[in-house]
Amino acid sequence: MCMNSDIEEVLEWKCCNISGLNLELIFHNTSEESVPAPNAFFLETDEEKIAVNTIYPPWPQDILPRDYASIYCNMDDALWNSSHTLVIKDKHDAEKRYPINHK
Repeated sequence: MCMNSDIEEVLEWKCCNISGLNLELIFHNTSEESVPAPNAFFLETDEEKIAVNTIYPPWPQDILPRDYASIYCNMDDALWNSSHTLVIKDKHDAEKRYPINHK
């Protein structure tokens, strides 16, 4: 998870003038099978669980074994800073939970 990475400027310059994509999530497939990259995720705060489904790229991505893929979105700083867990559902709809380290 990378907030305000340099990729924001690259996407704004190279990809159809897309701006404001300030959150990059990088996925590493450590399995021996292809897995789909998520097209949405949830953020948990102390009060609520918020769905984030405005992801770029919007088309399905398969992550090959031992390969990487990234997804991007526009993230509100206050929401990001108040979130403690990122939740992704796998292809079987099981939740995978990842703590957010704000350091």
